[in-house]
Amino acid sequence: MSFPGPTQLPVPIAEIDVAIARSAFDWVWPAVHVVGAVLPGMLERGTGGLFFAGGLSSVRPMPMLGQLALAATALRNYALTLNAALADRNIYAGTLTIGGLVERGDIHAMVTADPAKCGAAEGHTLDPDRIAETGWRMYETRDRAEAVFDALGQ
Repeated sequence: MSFPGPTQLPVPIAEIDVAIARSAFDWVWPAVHVVGAVLPGMLERGTGGLFFAGGLSSVRPMPMLGQLALAATALRNYALTLNAALADRNIYAGTLTIGGLVERGDIHAMVTADPAKCGAAEGHTLDPDRIAETGWRMYETRDRAEAVFDALGQ
């Protein structure tokens, strides 16, 4: 099954209209669809975990990301609310909020390949092994439903 992707680049938040805001949720519907596909099996087994990765604009105002901040916030709240709804059924849901370039990833490779065009990556990178380890600990301990990785500073 394929999902529609976002149809446009970010529009500054003060300039969005309803149509632009609505289009941002094209980033959220795939998550809802996947949960609908896998959750029944998890509930039947009485165990499982769901992880979502979202952007820093879900926890920090970033007006230049416009409508994408709406989608990031919705996805974050979806994960946190799922966790609250499913915790007593032994199903975990968590979110990893990513604020930086993930080392060894495609975007990191693109940025580091052309720093004159994209800017320097130094000081703005995140270690994917640390992110993965944090996610695993969250799933094992179930002591929190969110971890924020912020290499962008404030």
